[in-house]
Formats: sequence, C-alpha cells, structure tokens
Amino acid sequence: MKKLFAVSFAAALLSSCGGTNYTITGHYELPPGDSVYLHASDNSVLAAGVVGADTTISLKGTVTTPEMVSLTNRSQTNLPTFFFLEPGNIRIEGYDKLYNYHIISGTPLNDKKKAFDDAMKVFGDMVRKGVPGKTFDDILAGMNGLYTQTIDANLNNIFGAWVFNSYEFQQIKNDPEKIKARLAQFTPEMQAHPMLKRPQMQAVTAAQTGIGQPYTDLSLKNADNETIQLSSLVGPGRWVLLDFWATWCKPCMLEVPYLKKAYAAYHDKGFEIYGVSLDSDPAKWKQVIKDESMNWVNTLRKDAGLDPTAIYNISSIPSNFLISPEGKIVAKNLRHEHLEEKLAEVLP
Repeated sequence: MKKLFAVSFAAALLSSCGGTNYTITGHYELPPGDSVYLHASDNSVLAAGVVGADTTISLKGTVTTPEMVSLTNRSQTNLPTFFFLEPGNIRIEGYDKLYNYHIISGTPLNDKKKAFDDAMKVFGDMVRKGVPGKTFDDILAGMNGLYTQTIDANLNNIFGAWVFNSYEFQQIKNDPEKIKARLAQFTPEMQAHPMLKRPQMQAVTAAQTGIGQPYTDLSLKNADNETIQLSSLVGPGRWVLLDFWATWCKPCMLEVPYLKKAYAAYHDKGFEIYGVSLDSDPAKWKQVIKDESMNWVNTLRKDAGLDPTAIYNISSIPSNFLISPEGKIVAKNLRHEHLEEKLAEVLP
C-alpha cells in the first residue's frame, strides 16, 4: 500500500512540475523526405522531423505548460497546422479539404478543439447550403451561442482563451466595457496568459479612440520624406479627418472621390485630411497620390516608429476619425456622402 502511494505521489509530483512527455503522430500532407517543424507561439522551433515514406510524421518532446503551437514544413509553403501542445499522444487524424485544416485529437484540449471545430463545420454547412426556415442571422446567432457556451465552460484553460480570442472577441472588439467584463470572468491565471494580452490592450485602445476621447498625435513622413505631425493640422477653426487607407484596398480607392469632393468643398472653411497609408511600396503610393490628385497631407506607415494602426486600434481599412478643433474625436468611419453631411453640420 505504501509503495502504491509512493508511486502515485511521484506521478502527481512529476505532473505538477511539468516536463511531461508528448508525442505527435499521423499523416501530414507533405511529400516523403520533407522536413517538418513544430513552432512555439513565439515562432521558436520546439521539435523537427522528417516525413516518412508513408507520409507519416513522429515528433516527441516534453512540455511544461500547454500552449498553442503550429506545424509546418521547412519552407513554410504549406498552410500551418495549429493545435495545443500538451502531455499525451497527439494524433493527426486527417485533413479536411473543404475547410483547409488538419484534424487533431488525442489529448484533452485538442479533443475539445476538435468538438468545437466539428460544431463550427455544421454552421458552415448551414451557411453554404441554407436551412429551410432559418435566416443567416439565425445561423449567426447559433454560432455566437456556441462561442459563449464554449468559453463559459473553459474559463480556466487556454482552449477557452483561444475561442475567445479567435471568435467572440471579434464580435465585441470595439466595445471596451464588454471586453473587460468578459476577461474578468477568466481565472486570474488565464487573465495573465499572453493569449489574452491582445484583447486587454485592444480594450484600452478602443476606449482611447472612442467618440469624445482626445486624439493621439502621430508623426509620419510624407512623399517628400518630410516628417509631418498630426498635431500641426489640429487647432482652432480646423476639423481634421485622420484617414487610414492603402492603394491596394479597393474599398479605400472607392472612397477617394468622396474625399476629394469634401476637401474641395470644405478645405477653405478649415477642413484638413491627414492620410496614413498602409502601403509597403512607396513608389506606387506616390504615383497613386499624384494620379488621383490627392492634394492633402499624405503620410506612410512604413518604417514608422510606433505603429499608428495599433495606436488607433485599426483592424480593417478604410477607417477614419474626425477630430474637432479642440482635439476630440467626434465621429468615426464617415463613408461616402456621410463625410460631407457631417462637415455640413460643423462647418456651415
């Protein structure tokens, strides 16, 4: 009896101290002889192996705490496979060609993710094929319910944090109070997890860039390589549109005629535009500015010190903010004719 207790105690101690073994086996969609790499969340390599003649792989190692990892080949030409690295025998069951992901199971967190993915596929099939008597909003409500129920049942583990970060957070990312309330439901250990740091930071930036908040200054270079501060435009009698866009963004380019029309009509009355482009090709950016006669202040995010898209919580473009003479954000995402309508209110 004492011996049995000692063995059980030793096993429990080993588990609590980490260093427990894991194995990853199964068929991977790579040719025999190709290399396969297991990457940690910080992109460091945890393990590596070679695809066998039968396209199977076998990786082994130890893991202290569960984390989300990715599997890819040497040149990273295949779509990375994401799963949870935790103690136990992790199995690659197959590849879902329709939804483009590998099916992973065999350990508690991966089994939970597999069940969640299976449920998501049901909703995906509903969207693709349609369901008699159900609207798209009905299906969307069902998906949102799945996110909520799954997270509620996993507030103490990384799987719940992943579902929140990947799905539910996308629905509430512009509401800092909802983000904070949801994060507060996670255990203290999970609240401190790196996977929840982005939502925590975005809750802060969402609050900072809300209507009524003071703007944050930017200092970026224009087409002549001159540094232009946003604050140089803001001041008494001037209304400034901070506009995030890119030449490769079709919706952004469709906004250009409306920006030009508003600028022509209200510039002499105190309207300014501070454009921030997300382009990576300065030459193309400069040419588009010239060809489109975008004669307001245009700057480039490329090589900026602090990323202006992070400062202003930009997750998609086009995005814009109207800044009052007092330096307050008074409107956001004024598209098409709504920009002129707002300017007509403030600059009669």
